[in-house]
Amino acid sequence: MYRIPYYLTLIFAYPFSLLPKKIHYLISDFSAWLLRDVIKYRLDVVIVNIARSFPEKKYNEIKLIVDKFYHNFTDIFFEMIWSVSRSISKWRDNVETYGLDIVNSAYKRNGSAMIVMGHFANWEQMLAIDMSPSGYRNEDLRIVYKKLSSQFSDFMIQRVRKRHSEAALVEMKEIARYMLKHRDEKLCYIFIADQVPLPGSKFQTKFLNQPTRFFEGPEQLSRKLNIPVIFLKAERVGRGKYNAKFVSITDNPSSLEEGEITNRFASLLEEAIVQSPADWLWSHRRWKRDN
Repeated sequence: MYRIPYYLTLIFAYPFSLLPKKIHYLISDFSAWLLRDVIKYRLDVVIVNIARSFPEKKYNEIKLIVDKFYHNFTDIFFEMIWSVSRSISKWRDNVETYGLDIVNSAYKRNGSAMIVMGHFANWEQMLAIDMSPSGYRNEDLRIVYKKLSSQFSDFMIQRVRKRHSEAALVEMKEIARYMLKHRDEKLCYIFIADQVPLPGSKFQTKFLNQPTRFFEGPEQLSRKLNIPVIFLKAERVGRGKYNAKFVSITDNPSSLEEGEITNRFASLLEEAIVQSPADWLWSHRRWKRDN
């Protein structure tokens, strides 16, 4: 149904992607200004989210974060456009990985592993990193995603991710059944776990100075299957250049009290946001069910 518009988009994007990166970033700078100052795309949401998360910051400090956020936001889009005409290996050259030995330990000890991350820096770039040095083949990766309300947008996101990674995509509502079915296989599951949880989610913790609900699924599944949980910290070290750092959350989930895994994830993500506040997805209505 959406294949024709997808390929039409690809036909337009391909020649544009051949332009040098510096041209993409010049257009990104203009687009950031357009989104922020002319269209004002979710500007109120961005300002309120940042102001509530950093109540100690003054107006000019908040404005600086807002400005940088829109630049980072449009950079992600144009980096994805740039990647259309590039190979997976070329796309992966943008990222340096650290701590893959932690993933390798999980592979050797348990077989399966769970990686949790946030919408931080270029999260799409993080989903395409080469995991083969960890012991897992890239085909052993499973990206868990929440289906978008727009069917067309959802189709486009899936196609883009398949272009940049050998990983299989598993929808969030199917992941519990999928993991139980494949519990004897050596698979590595990647969750982007900072989205607004479904209605009825009970777990709440303090995150960025606000009571915040989180998805309970990753913790429940890791405890049930006793799968090691690892945090993927993304760092923007330059335009189009990133670090991916793996940090152990726990090797033995079933030994922890309920809520501890999610608390540790929230703490690590908050630490990353405080270090580089403009890199988080502030345009997301993250607290719409909390406030």
